[in-house]
Amino acid sequence: MKLKVLKKQNNSADCIICGTKNDASLNAGFYEVEGEYIVTKFVPRYQHQSYPNRMHGGMISAVLDETIGRAIMIKDPNQWGVTSELIVKFRKPVPLNQTLYCVGKVIKEGTRTFVGSGFIEDQNGTLLAHGEATYVKLPLDKITEGDNLGWVNIKDNQIEFDIKNLNFFENIKY
Repeated sequence: MKLKVLKKQNNSADCIICGTKNDASLNAGFYEVEGEYIVTKFVPRYQHQSYPNRMHGGMISAVLDETIGRAIMIKDPNQWGVTSELIVKFRKPVPLNQTLYCVGKVIKEGTRTFVGSGFIEDQNGTLLAHGEATYVKLPLDKITEGDNLGWVNIKDNQIEFDIKNLNFFENIKY
């Protein structure tokens, strides 16, 4: 399904997933799209592998965690959370050196926590991994020292994504 990009979220300078100044980063971009989904576009490289030509499970988990956690910012850009639980299911080997997409969505929200779900697919729509996570809502000053996250606003011309597995969210029971 084609999803129109509504907003590009900021990147961080040092993050392992979206960092613009971190040589080991995936340099992932996060996009708020219609339907209150967040889409992450990334290309894993040799630095992110475990077995040859396969993305490391920890990096796969980190992409899911970051994407799902950022979904809360669609409704409130000042809302922050820390992961209290992350469950990941690895379905297929995640390849290196090709564009991949991670899609996340908040599926349940309370006053102190929120739960989200997400998946990673390749350009052909093959479902590679999926996960569910619970986050504790906290103000930024309780998560990190100071309020400088090293945010970088990266402009690009991505206007839509063709995501194949949106029906994934229809199967979630809450």
